[in-house]
Amino acid sequence: MKKTIFYFLIFFPLFSYAQQFTGKVFIAGDRGRLEPAAAAAVFWAPETPGGTVKEVVYTDENGGFRIAAGKSHLLVAAYMGFAPDTIHVHEPSHNIEFILHEDAGALETVHILGRQKGNLISKFTPIKTEVITAAGLCKMACCNLAESFENSASVTVGYADAVTGARQIRLLGLSGNYTQMLEENRPAMRGVQVPFGFSFVPGQWLESIQIAKGTGSVVNGYEAVTGQINMEYRKPTAQLPFYLNLFLNDALRTEANIASALQLNDHWSTITLAHVSADLLPHDGNNDGFLDEPLTNRYQLANRWLYEHQSGAQVRFGFRGLYEDRKGGQTNAVWVMPGQAPEQTRWGSRILNKGLNAYLKIGIPLVAHDHDHDHDHDHDHDHDGDDHDDDDHDDHGDHDHDDNHVDPNIAIVLDYNLHEQNTYFGLKEFNAFQQEFFANAMFLSSIGKYHKISLGLSAHLEHLDQTLWDRWAGGGEEFYDLGRKEHAFGGFGEYTLQVDDKLVFIAGARADYNTVFGWLFTPGANVRYNFTEEMVLRASAGRGFRSPYVITDNIGSLSTGRRLLFEGTPQMEEAWTYGVNLTFDLPFGYEEPSTFSVEYFRTDFKNQMIADQEFMFNAPVPAVLFYNLEGRSYTNTYQADFTADLFRGFTLLATFRYNQSKVDLKGQGLVDRPLTSKYKGVLNLQYTTPSENWVFDVTGQLNGPARIPSFAATEEDAYSPVFPMFFAQVTRKINKWEIYVGGENLLNYKQPNPIISADDPFSPHFNASVIWGPLMGIRVYGGLRFTL
Repeated sequence: MKKTIFYFLIFFPLFSYAQQFTGKVFIAGDRGRLEPAAAAAVFWAPETPGGTVKEVVYTDENGGFRIAAGKSHLLVAAYMGFAPDTIHVHEPSHNIEFILHEDAGALETVHILGRQKGNLISKFTPIKTEVITAAGLCKMACCNLAESFENSASVTVGYADAVTGARQIRLLGLSGNYTQMLEENRPAMRGVQVPFGFSFVPGQWLESIQIAKGTGSVVNGYEAVTGQINMEYRKPTAQLPFYLNLFLNDALRTEANIASALQLNDHWSTITLAHVSADLLPHDGNNDGFLDEPLTNRYQLANRWLYEHQSGAQVRFGFRGLYEDRKGGQTNAVWVMPGQAPEQTRWGSRILNKGLNAYLKIGIPLVAHDHDHDHDHDHDHDHDGDDHDDDDHDDHGDHDHDDNHVDPNIAIVLDYNLHEQNTYFGLKEFNAFQQEFFANAMFLSSIGKYHKISLGLSAHLEHLDQTLWDRWAGGGEEFYDLGRKEHAFGGFGEYTLQVDDKLVFIAGARADYNTVFGWLFTPGANVRYNFTEEMVLRASAGRGFRSPYVITDNIGSLSTGRRLLFEGTPQMEEAWTYGVNLTFDLPFGYEEPSTFSVEYFRTDFKNQMIADQEFMFNAPVPAVLFYNLEGRSYTNTYQADFTADLFRGFTLLATFRYNQSKVDLKGQGLVDRPLTSKYKGVLNLQYTTPSENWVFDVTGQLNGPARIPSFAATEEDAYSPVFPMFFAQVTRKINKWEIYVGGENLLNYKQPNPIISADDPFSPHFNASVIWGPLMGIRVYGGLRFTL
């Protein structure tokens, strides 16, 4: 009997897998340039003309798909705005390729394809990766990155305080400081950019967002403690001569985004992105005398270039500039420029951000390829196109007969970032000037059929000038020079075992010498195993490090009347993160099977920088105390996700996350981490009419309780209340125009009295950083998008 069960477990998955067809879908530009088609539809053609499509699967972010055998032998792939393609296949194959070409009539001929999925979970990545597509970014206003996660329970977005408008995220129950931010797989949004960086990324500049939990690739450094969020920008190769987005809400927040991509010739292409936004109307909805959100003017410009050589080599480079001015505080404040003497009688805050980023990416294939793409519909395609150093891939790999194979290639990435921040918060002044240079050189190649290696060297140089004038209630003041020079030089290696789409195992390690903290060793491993086509297991484990930025990591502490005290020298933060995920396909759904996913992640800190507002709140001079962890700090995160297509055009997404987040604090021992919600539930419903001219989207959230710090809590209200939030949007599509109207926080729920001692802002009890709920009430907005 045991032998029978053993053989069943071994051979049944193999038999199931043998009946699968796998491959990739690409879209071609005017000159045959190929790019992966994320969320393209793949299905078996009906056996009779006009028949019903039985099952539809959608490609992942790299264009990959896997579909079970059907009764038909005609496999179809299609993508919005491109002509569908059909391939005649007989035997199960694992290297099918579709190449789709632009077709203005495609939307009229294949109605099933106009509905790109807004959120999807990749079935092929070894790390559980949630993808928010371009369609998902259009579901709600999504004016910037901070507003792009409303449909995700994985990421929670809140305010750092009730004054500055700084948005912060939480992933796996921990601050977004521990999530490595990437721009097309380049480290981004570090240091002084962190408090406001999510507002610096316009949502309409993005093509997609990938959220990967747990240990990431060691290729990008050692800072991925809880995960990675990668932002994919609109590409120079996009068929987008002109794109315009305009936005206006009832608080007179205005915004405009422009994108224009041009293909200059067979080698050169470029895209220009522009953004301007302004808050024109001061708003104080709770009548506490403070602005509910700062009056902000923001201007951004980016230009990105791509050069492609006939050998397959690519060069990508570009720049981005930023200027932002935030004015917050009391409604009658006088906002002088930072550096001038702050107002002594009216509490005001002004924050100036200026930034410049430039990058260069070079991909060099070490094996020459022919870039003529012959497309034969009667057999699997013989395509040998390169995608070295393509922004859509972190493996810089080639696409050819064997999807697992990568020809030898070299990738070089250079990135320079400059950011200046000049601020004051009441009487406190904080100024920072940060320069960073990042360099990464990597060699990647297959070894045989199932093995790949990547080897590389990296360097990160940072020069940070920081000064703090800490003035607190009672007339005391102290000056701190918090500047530093920190450089890290390292090497890394990563091994990948991939047995078709059945098993992927990745083991990597890097060693870095940090000029402040010494040697750092960062191992990590990820595995994905497909028991069957319908059941995928993922597991990960790894170590992460992070150099703390004490003030910018805790920017809300500046919006208090307290003294800031530093105990000891900040040490490198270190943590281990482990996780497991199981994803099932369920045997029901209209266009594709429904999915159900469960996961568990744990993060254990060996050291962490603590900002403790509770230990000294009753001291003669109340203070915020910063110190290295003394004891334990950990999180346990459980999450379940369910997606379904219930009938034509109607999709449902339901997710629920539970957090257990604990930390040892002075004088209290092990307690719940303050202001961290215990759970969050999300339900999203979307309906697209058969003509695809109307899209209706509704999202509901249920936000769980969070521990309120002891100085602001009572015996009855030690935790914040559970509260719901609702969002809705209606979009009307008319040819090249999209007109949308929507509402946020439709139940008008607001945190009561978010500012402690708002009537006495220069007292030691003043505190605007105890934020657990929304600060703004109901918001109604409208806008339009025009695409040429």
